[in-house]
Amino acid sequence: MIKFIEKLDEFTESYRSGDLLIKRVWRTEVTIPEVDFLEAKELYKILKTENSYKIRVDPSSTLTIFSNNKDFLLEIIKKLKKTEINLWEPNKKYIELLQKNSKIILVDKKPDLPYKINFNNKKCNKDFARWVRANRDKCRMGNAALLSLEDFGYLNGYYMFVRDEKILNIVTLLAGMSVRNVEKLVYKDNIDK
Repeated sequence: MIKFIEKLDEFTESYRSGDLLIKRVWRTEVTIPEVDFLEAKELYKILKTENSYKIRVDPSSTLTIFSNNKDFLLEIIKKLKKTEINLWEPNKKYIELLQKNSKIILVDKKPDLPYKINFNNKKCNKDFARWVRANRDKCRMGNAALLSLEDFGYLNGYYMFVRDEKILNIVTLLAGMSVRNVEKLVYKDNIDK
């Protein structure tokens, strides 16, 4: 959130000066449309008044807001008129299960690798990449994550899937403090069994 505020302040200065709003993306510069800037400011005003939410920004700059406060989310939808917004709610029959188990993800197909490990910004031992490559039958990690691990030792924002609790324990030992959290993928058809 701090980086968001800093960037918003930077864009505000440029906007007041009549300069183009420029965002650096890798090696290129992208001009931010005025309407996007104004809606970002409006969103920030709304976010300041609420504290029961979490935010995720993916590399393509898509903002996802998670909250159990539906009125808060509807307020955002009402205020942001130009931004494309999708509202997703859990199926009513799964709400009680999700409230009891915050570290699960419901899936439509039975997963081969039912544990999802999310990584934080702490440096990880690069040797972990060798283990991942040697154990493709026990785990799956995307190429971008694997390259980041090999080159820099960082996995922040990346994730991987593992086969079982035994492999999960090995990964948490190898990755150490870089593990943010673990979520279990639960096949919907197995819930009532």
